[in-house]
Amino acid sequence: MKKISLLSLFFLLIPFLCEGSENEIRKIAQLREAADSLHNVGRTDSAVIVGADAIRLAEKSGDPTQIVGTHSAQGVFLRSLGRVDEALENYGQALEIITSGKFRENPDSEAIEEIASLYINLAVLNLDTQHKEQAAKNAVLSGEWIGKSEDAELRSTIYGVVGSVLTGCGELEKARGYQDLAYRDALASENKEAAFRAAAYTMLISDRLGDKKEAQSWREKCNVLINDVNSMMARLVYYQAECSICLKNDDKRGSLEWFQRILDLDGIDNLPFVKFDAYNNMHIAYAGLGDYREAYSTLLKSNELRDSLWEREKTESLRDLTVKYETKETELALAQSEAKRANILMWLFAVLGIMLVGVVGFVVYAGRQRRRRMQKEIEFANLRADIGRQLTTQYVEGLENERRRMSRELHDGVCNDLLAIQMNISNGQSTESTASLIESCRESVRRISHELMPPEFAYATIDEVVRFFVGKQGDANEGKVALSYVSVAEGGEWSRVPDDVALEVYRIVQEGVGNAIKHSGASRINVAMNLDGDTLGVEISDDGVYKNTGRKGLGLDSMRKRANSINGQLTIEALPGGGTVLRLRVKNYGNP
Repeated sequence: MKKISLLSLFFLLIPFLCEGSENEIRKIAQLREAADSLHNVGRTDSAVIVGADAIRLAEKSGDPTQIVGTHSAQGVFLRSLGRVDEALENYGQALEIITSGKFRENPDSEAIEEIASLYINLAVLNLDTQHKEQAAKNAVLSGEWIGKSEDAELRSTIYGVVGSVLTGCGELEKARGYQDLAYRDALASENKEAAFRAAAYTMLISDRLGDKKEAQSWREKCNVLINDVNSMMARLVYYQAECSICLKNDDKRGSLEWFQRILDLDGIDNLPFVKFDAYNNMHIAYAGLGDYREAYSTLLKSNELRDSLWEREKTESLRDLTVKYETKETELALAQSEAKRANILMWLFAVLGIMLVGVVGFVVYAGRQRRRRMQKEIEFANLRADIGRQLTTQYVEGLENERRRMSRELHDGVCNDLLAIQMNISNGQSTESTASLIESCRESVRRISHELMPPEFAYATIDEVVRFFVGKQGDANEGKVALSYVSVAEGGEWSRVPDDVALEVYRIVQEGVGNAIKHSGASRINVAMNLDGDTLGVEISDDGVYKNTGRKGLGLDSMRKRANSINGQLTIEALPGGGTVLRLRVKNYGNP
């Protein structure tokens, strides 16, 4: 028998190692991208939930770069919510890894980017808690690390934050240099949002340096770019810059207008540090204008936030983290010096080990390159639909309030209209008056019915909702039934399907899939949906056999009624070789 060497066996296992690692890393990337998206739209509570899932998966994978990235991102979300102790805990775990000699021996581009991100997150936290010297130090470290990256868009983002931190620390010349780098990289990568932020900060710095003409030039650039910016965080940067300029120029009324714009931003309640700064400056402006009632009111709000954010324990925890980090850096420098001396001897005894390390490095690099290509194909809409359903618990209170409001609508509106119609008929009033009341009642019922639309359809298409439903059913029935979903939009966009049509189609899919799981004994269920012009088609097929109980099911009757309500045709076909196919066809779905 021919013997197989250890190295040959390792090469045979490479494809399987890549595949497992690749799937885990792809899931981590999806969770991190979803958490960032939620944070950017102000849903930071939800971002923390998704971030915790990403951390668990990263730690399970054992990839140090992924562990650093997920903990660093979670620290940002927690800091934004004012949960500083928890943010420090996450930052501390990330620092423990990046300050190890092994992590920094030969960092790839992804490791470099994670190190830069962690340093800038620490810089922002130190600046928030008024540790400006440490904030400036961490910001410069971040700028040095990100300069090694080849990703122009990421460089722009990090350079912009470095510049803003240095601005807050009073180092304006350095800040202007980094904002200039950020603006140029943003234009090179065609990222208008990043260019907008860099322009806003450069406007602020120019004003502080006394160059009013240059500041106005950058303000005009901001006014052009703002039309293409939807992010709450990007607009916040610009509003804060204008507030700072007004305060410096003693324009109290102007500053109040900009601070009010900040407080009116959607999701600002999830940024307590920003609210504290706004209230703290507003009470000073009101007092300067002689409006002492408003000054006292905003001062109370400022003090309330301060008491919850500036506890002594939080400041002490931050100091402990800084001391631990600096000690670790010193130990790292000594360890690296010793490692260089030992490296000469290691070459004599580790030739085979170096070869294996090179192979592993190639495997990891190839896997990460493939993951980067796949990440670019991931669409935000699918992520938002996939993750948003997992966060439904946060809507419970809102839905309960909506139920009570609907009850009042029906009681005070529809019931009163019906009573008036009854009285008109009893008193022999004119048909014209009665018809008017009937029309009013019908419009009220129609409006209420539209308001009862499930919350999913407020921000997701029918394709996204069905995809999520089938995926969840597949997870719930794993090992029992295999479910799959495919969709094709050849002649239309899923977003063009009206909500009322989408709801009925969704309910039919729910009922059809549920029947196949419960009653057919199927081992596989396939769901397909397609758009062809103004025609929407759905097909649910399975390989099971339905048992005839002799009773007429309510589910089938319900599906037919739903199909008729949207001018659709529903057919069910039993296949000769076993299995069933349910087909739904809705023509002119845009005008049911």
